[in-house]
Amino acid sequence: MNQPLPPTRGLVCFDLDGTLLRGQTACELLAEPLGHRREMEQLESSNPTSEQQIVEARAEMARWYDGVSLAELKRYCEAAVWAPGAKEAVAYLQHRNIHVAIASITWKFAVAWFTEKLDITSFLGTDLLPSGAIEHVWGRIKGTWLLQLADDLGVEASRIAAVGDSSGDTDLLKAAALRFFVGSEPPDSVPG
Repeated sequence: MNQPLPPTRGLVCFDLDGTLLRGQTACELLAEPLGHRREMEQLESSNPTSEQQIVEARAEMARWYDGVSLAELKRYCEAAVWAPGAKEAVAYLQHRNIHVAIASITWKFAVAWFTEKLDITSFLGTDLLPSGAIEHVWGRIKGTWLLQLADDLGVEASRIAAVGDSSGDTDLLKAAALRFFVGSEPPDSVPG
């Protein structure tokens, strides 16, 4: 007879690119084998900041994926470089009954590949639908998503932690009682 699982002791949510991963972003990993490395570098270096610029960049990337199977796209993620200790840290938390999640603005199918490798079931990402339509995720909704997940899991606000690396993680970090910033310079808007 199976014993019931103990209640979740807490929730830790990680950003993906620059936090759990080092080097190439998920979008860069997808672009290179498709022969779009230069275009991806241009998109990244232009540092699109408005939602309209990001919508246009995502639409361009989606065109690159046309005719490529989802399995093939996911296979490109195998070239990712994990942050030192990332896999071990996630396993450590899970072993102690801490629920682990990933909140990213990158493609949901890529985020799903990484969550499978880490045995994570809760994740957020921008969805590229079979029709070609895009259901966008923005950094500003990461915090709301994290708080809803905590509520769904019955995790108290004081037991929520978040880890991010950029200003795009500001709302995610603000939603957590315990915040870890692994980027070069934390945004001023995130309380210490």
